[in-house]
Amino acid sequence: MSTKGLPFRMGSGCRFLPPDECDHPYTISEINQGVASLVESGNTLVWVEGEISNWRPASSGHIYFRLKDAESQIPAVIWHSSAGQLGFGPSDGDAVLAIASLRVYRRGGYYQLDVHRMQLLGEGRLFAQFQKLKGKLEREGLFDSSWKKPLPQSVGRIGVITSKTGAALYDIVRVAASRAPQTDIVLFNVMVQGDSAAPAIVAALKDCNAYGNVDCIILGRGGGSIEDLQPFNEECVARAIFDSKIPVISAVGHEIDFTISDFVADIRAPTPSAAAQIALGDTGESNRLFSMLTERFRVAFGSRFAASAKRFELCRVSRAFRAPFGLYMESQQQLDDLRNRFLRTTRELLCERASRFTSASRQLASLSPVRILGRGYSVITKGDGAVVKEASALSAGDSVHIRFSSGEAWATIAKVRPD
Repeated sequence: MSTKGLPFRMGSGCRFLPPDECDHPYTISEINQGVASLVESGNTLVWVEGEISNWRPASSGHIYFRLKDAESQIPAVIWHSSAGQLGFGPSDGDAVLAIASLRVYRRGGYYQLDVHRMQLLGEGRLFAQFQKLKGKLEREGLFDSSWKKPLPQSVGRIGVITSKTGAALYDIVRVAASRAPQTDIVLFNVMVQGDSAAPAIVAALKDCNAYGNVDCIILGRGGGSIEDLQPFNEECVARAIFDSKIPVISAVGHEIDFTISDFVADIRAPTPSAAAQIALGDTGESNRLFSMLTERFRVAFGSRFAASAKRFELCRVSRAFRAPFGLYMESQQQLDDLRNRFLRTTRELLCERASRFTSASRQLASLSPVRILGRGYSVITKGDGAVVKEASALSAGDSVHIRFSSGEAWATIAKVRPD
């Protein structure tokens, strides 16, 4: 039988026909059929060890997931007929042993593992790393609510750290446009998966804080497998979030996904859309508050304007506007009256003080010791200034000072007779 036109040549080699032996180009379906025949031609039953990621039970009862190791990953499926025989509840991060068949999914153009039996081996490497880092940071207090920064009451500008081509940015912009179109969004474009994603996220957090002109930061991406979300489980990213001076909302993955970033961030949002809703608040409530404040302003302004108009009318009909010169003359007359009263009161007060001064001077003069000395008396004091009142206070040889009504003298006591 001729092999012309067949997708591939059967035999020991099982290879595709070269172009010079084919009478038509292969279709995509023929390529996938050929690959399937090549893969499935021999014994495809394998015993495999790997780590579960992206575990997704379907409504049909089939379960889709991936098995991976440190280097590679393979799509896998457990059909409904085999799913009921699992003796445990698998989840992302579980390390398992499985017996599976290699099969090509021709419609999708990739090969996969059809798992027949599976048993739990232990927690996977990435999940173990996640639990270890989570425990370490929790012990250090990075998850404590006392460190969480509150969102400002009004958010006018949001810093968004995500990929410019991802759905997360679209969701955030869509929510902002519908709830608060006046909000500014500053994008810090980064890779959100892969080995270079974590350093890029750390740099973006530092750049956003250095820029400073944002009210809050949304750090996020769409859902994915545990390895896709790995950059948000890195210690450097966690510490950069903790060190941020601006409140950070973590919106990584879907509602069922949790990352280290969610625990460190000031607020955790289940999705990027929810993060925008949290940041911008309830627009309906804001509109109601704005309407209420507008009405209060209108009433207050009207009352203030009416009061000002009333005061203006009172001023317009007052005497100050009708006869200003009369007020000036009246004020001049009041000033003259006050001046006269001041002068009169001052003269009376001075006369009273002068009379009192003269009387006091006379009393002092009548009591002055100088007047007593004028009648022939004198005052004798000792060297220490003490007045001598009795002869017994003196002794022969004492020096004394004698004060007369006019002049003074110094003497030495020659003899004392106390009696």
